[in-house]
Amino acid sequence: MQEGRRARHIQRILTIFWILVCAPCLRAIEKHWIAHEAQAIVVGTISAGPTVLWFDGWYLSGRITVEEVLYGERLPHQITFRAGCKWEAGCQWWPRPHYPEFTLHKGLWFLRRVDGNTWESSNGSFDTGFRYLSDRAYWENYISLYKR
Repeated sequence: MQEGRRARHIQRILTIFWILVCAPCLRAIEKHWIAHEAQAIVVGTISAGPTVLWFDGWYLSGRITVEEVLYGERLPHQITFRAGCKWEAGCQWWPRPHYPEFTLHKGLWFLRRVDGNTWESSNGSFDTGFRYLSDRAYWENYISLYKR
């Protein structure tokens, strides 16, 4: 009986240790996934276009004016951008979604090509692909360490 209690106690200690030491490492991987998956990372500003209703959700369109390419191939001055707000992600039927206010300012865009000159968030439809310009140094460091 005493040995069983001791084994459960050791198991609890190891579980707590894992939660405190190892779990934060898992979040760090998730944070960088947007950059890991990006085919292009640019500094730019989006101009919102129309939002279209489709059978699987809403689709937001726009054009990103590219000021600088931090990673990836050389891009035109303006690229087409699309973002999905899918029913499975909890998008509401009405009112129609729009780009969040914070994305309408100059910032970093993490992109993957859809086709031709059309791009979307490298994280897919669950993320706008936008990050604040104030985080530029952090992401440039990540690019130099892992993307080149």
